[in-house]
Amino acid sequence: MKTVVLLCVLVAVFHTTFSQTEKGCPDAENIAPCFCLYTGLTFLHCQNLSDAEPLRNVFKNSERFRYNEVHIEYSTLQYLPSEMFKNVQVEALYLKNTTLTQLFDESPEHVEDLVKLYIENSRVLRGIIWEILEPLKNLQILNIYFNSIKTLGSEFSQYASKNLEQLTLYGTETRTLKPGVFVDFPKLDKVAIQNGKLSALTRDIFPTPWNGHSLYFNINKLTEIPKDLFSQMPHLQDLGLSQNQLSTLPQDAFDGNFGGIKYLALEDNPLKCDCLMKWVIVYKPADLRGKCEIPKDKNGRELKDLEPEDFHCQ
Repeated sequence: MKTVVLLCVLVAVFHTTFSQTEKGCPDAENIAPCFCLYTGLTFLHCQNLSDAEPLRNVFKNSERFRYNEVHIEYSTLQYLPSEMFKNVQVEALYLKNTTLTQLFDESPEHVEDLVKLYIENSRVLRGIIWEILEPLKNLQILNIYFNSIKTLGSEFSQYASKNLEQLTLYGTETRTLKPGVFVDFPKLDKVAIQNGKLSALTRDIFPTPWNGHSLYFNINKLTEIPKDLFSQMPHLQDLGLSQNQLSTLPQDAFDGNFGGIKYLALEDNPLKCDCLMKWVIVYKPADLRGKCEIPKDKNGRELKDLEPEDFHCQ
């Protein structure tokens, strides 16, 4: 009996010893054509790849290592091999200036450590298929640049990580945000949908209340801000609405929480600085950006330089 117990202990020690994550980088020859940099954190850089097989071998030879960041750049691949995460812990994956036919060959497994995914200046030719990202349940930050996501709706809500804290879509041709699209994301703190084609926003895309701090809808086609759009958002601090077609920002878009706004961007909108905009100046945020277009006596004046006395209202 003692022999059996001793064997179990030795097996457990052996398994623990050889399953522990190693610090630093694998030997350079084992991860070519990629290279690794260790600065206390471990970074893997892979460039100019044209086939998934070398990438598969790099990760096979990286077993028991932990990469804080993996960068795949200037490459053209059919897909990322889903098994690359099998025995390698990866916290952040960056795709830059890369073209993929599809993101993964199949839904990846063993992705518990992946908390950040950046698809920047990279194209996924078959589009972003939300279902294939379902295993990324601990994902906190998702940035997607220059891929077509015309509608954000039920598939995103169903399959995207419920631990998501930051979502950025830039240049994604986004036209529509479906009602309830962000309702099931209790940790969502920042939403940025910029350089898109949004022409309207509604309050029901967010839960009530919404406890996030930052909203950015710069460079879209918004012509008006509806009543109550930013109501019951008690922690909202940063609001970006630059480069739209807005002539005013109505006070009733907020429910008395405007005093918490620290940053408000309204640049490159045809702003009508009349009495309906006076309230913005009364509660002027610390960082207020934008210029008046009309009336004539205020044309070209910075909002930050205006005072309530500049408005002659009854």
